[in-house]
Amino acid sequence: MLLENKVAIVTGAAQGLGEGIARLFASEGAEVALCDLNEQGASDIAAQIGKQTGHKAKAYGLDVSKKPEVVARVDAIAREFGRIDVLVNAAGVIKPVPFLEEDEANLDWHFNVNFRGPYLMSQAVARIMYKRGGCKIVNISSDSAVAAFPNEAAYGASKAALVALTRVIAKDLGVYGIYCNAICPGAILTPMLKNNFLTTPDKEKEYAEATALKRIAKPEDIGRVALFFACHLSDHVTGEHIMATAGDIMSQ
Repeated sequence: MLLENKVAIVTGAAQGLGEGIARLFASEGAEVALCDLNEQGASDIAAQIGKQTGHKAKAYGLDVSKKPEVVARVDAIAREFGRIDVLVNAAGVIKPVPFLEEDEANLDWHFNVNFRGPYLMSQAVARIMYKRGGCKIVNISSDSAVAAFPNEAAYGASKAALVALTRVIAKDLGVYGIYCNAICPGAILTPMLKNNFLTTPDKEKEYAEATALKRIAKPEDIGRVALFFACHLSDHVTGEHIMATAGDIMSQ
């Protein structure tokens, strides 16, 4: 097992990509702390993970944009599990809005969750990690960080900022044996994407046809990339971002 005896924190773990990553990590031997604004949803997933894998899984209600909450939850997780080896910043939001209709509230919402959240989580966890070293931070960015998509000014900018943050964390914390990498997924079959983009079978087909592989990702497809970054197989990789898009950027 690639994560045996490891402790992983996954944000946004009550559904979608975060849930998929938490399940995959537990199946690879990790004990998992599932953090989400939807504490009940995260608790339900944690109970399923514990039953299915036999590995410890516990849910924590958390607004990743609030520093006092972040610090308190990270400290509680470190005490409960005894260590932190991996952090996956998977919590994210998107609301497509035409640029001329964008308001500051929508801009702030995207940056608070998509950028400020990973910033605060990474800082809080790194202050514990640096004492041990050999720990991994994985940020979930987006193909919107490197390509322009209509109506995604706030979302794309927040995800591009997350890629930049990934590089700086890697540069600043490498001396402590802390790694930081990012994943830039394309379309994924998650509630967030289905609510905003993949709203009909025809839309799903349209998005699939735009990729080189003619398919849309499932959470486990991106989860396996996160697993690579979280385990020893990526021990000479830091400050990088992988485009996990089935070739949608390449094929445009």
